[in-house]
Amino acid sequence: MPYAMGEYYEQVNDYDLEYQSQSEQDLPFWRELVMRYTPSRVLELACGSGRIGLELLHAPGNFVLEGLDIEQGMLDAYQRKLAREPEEIQQRAILHHGDMCDYDLEHKGQFDLIFLPFNSICHLYEIEQQLCAFRTTYEHLAPGGHFVVDTFLPDIDYLSDALNRPSTVYLEDEIESPDGEFTMLLYTTRKYDPHEQLQHITWTHEKFFESGENERYLSKLDMHLFFPRELQMLFISTGFSVEAIYGDYLWKPFGKGSRQIVVGRKPKHN
Repeated sequence: MPYAMGEYYEQVNDYDLEYQSQSEQDLPFWRELVMRYTPSRVLELACGSGRIGLELLHAPGNFVLEGLDIEQGMLDAYQRKLAREPEEIQQRAILHHGDMCDYDLEHKGQFDLIFLPFNSICHLYEIEQQLCAFRTTYEHLAPGGHFVVDTFLPDIDYLSDALNRPSTVYLEDEIESPDGEFTMLLYTTRKYDPHEQLQHITWTHEKFFESGENERYLSKLDMHLFFPRELQMLFISTGFSVEAIYGDYLWKPFGKGSRQIVVGRKPKHN
C-alpha cells in the first residue's frame, strides 16, 4: 500500500485553521527551549507553513532560523507570512524545499539546535528513511548540538479501536473560521496495521457556510507510530546520547503525559 501524506497538507489554509489551537499547547515549550539553549543557528524540519517558526523568530535571541519542508505549498504559505514581517525578522529566516531524509544545507555542521515538532516524524515510514533522517541531522549539527523530536505516545486502547473497529467515525473537532464565514467539522476513520505500525487515517472536512452552502472533501494521512524504546534506539544507533525525555509540553518527566519529547545530543568531541 502506498503511503499517504501530501494530500492532507494541500489545503494549507484549512490546515492552519485546524491547528491554530495547537500553538497554545506547544509554542511555550519551543520558546523556552531556544531560551535555554541560546543557539545561534536553528533548523526546523517539517517546518510547514510557519506556525512554530514565525513565533520563534519573535522570541528572545538573535539566532538564524532555517526551515525545511517537502511540501512546496506549505513553504509558499510560510514565505507569504514572512513577507508581512519586519525586515529584521525576514533577514533571520531561510526556507528550503527538501526531504528531511536527504538534505545538504550550506551550514552543515553548524546548527546548534535542530528540531522535528508535532508528530512530523510519523511521516518517516520505513526504517531506512528514519535512519537516513537521523544520520543527516547528526551531520548538520555542530559538536554538542541538540536534536529534539516531539511525537505522541501510542495509546493502546485507541489503537485497539483502530485495529478492531476501523469503520467507526469520530468527530474530531468543530472549528469556526476567524471571519465567521463558515463552520468546519472534522471527522476521521482510522485503521491500524500492527505489523507496519502504521495508522491509516481518512479525514472528512465538512464546511457549512453562512451563505447556506456547504463543501465536503476527503484526505488521507498515514502515520508511523513510534514506541518509546524504538525512538530512543534511533537516537542511540545514529550517534546521539539521549539527554532528556519529557512527557508533555510542561516539561514533565517522561511517563507523566501523553507525549515523548526526546532530546538527543551530538558529542562535543568525536
